[in-house]
Amino acid sequence: MRRALLIILLGYSCLAVSQNSMFPEHLQKTQIARLQSNDSLIYYQCHVDEASQELTTSSGQKIISKKRRVTITEKFVILRNDSLYFCRYYTSPLTNYPNKKFPYLTLKEVSNWNFELQKSKALTTEDVLLAAAMETKTHAIIHYELNINKSCPNEVIICYKKNREQLIVEGDYLLSKLLKCN
Repeated sequence: MRRALLIILLGYSCLAVSQNSMFPEHLQKTQIARLQSNDSLIYYQCHVDEASQELTTSSGQKIISKKRRVTITEKFVILRNDSLYFCRYYTSPLTNYPNKKFPYLTLKEVSNWNFELQKSKALTTEDVLLAAAMETKTHAIIHYELNINKSCPNEVIICYKKNREQLIVEGDYLLSKLLKCN
């Protein structure tokens, strides 16, 4: 009986190692590395960039604004199916700087943020490792960093089931570029 239990435990530990074998040791503690098969993980990322906007009226008139600082809010749903990872990439319309809605994503996403699906794609091993590496380039938010009236830093919120972490991204790492979504 003990031997059978030992064999079963050894089998499960080997299975756990093989499921995460694609992740080097320094990436093992990331959320994406801990994602289980048939489950999903959500990243929201908000960052500031310069852009011009083009509006088209109902009569067909086009109005183009000059470049200004705007916030871009993106949503990435990462799905794992066995050893395969998939990404659904959503964007929210551009908003004026600073983005006042992003700090509240930790509470609950609401429909008026108007996320629209832009792209669905299978992720390569390199894509998954880049997402994990980006997670290591974050730190917990310090109280003064939430002052959205003065700045809107590059932030990411990682949601897994009921666990939500809001983090500052150190640097200009953007999941949309790392995962080649845009």
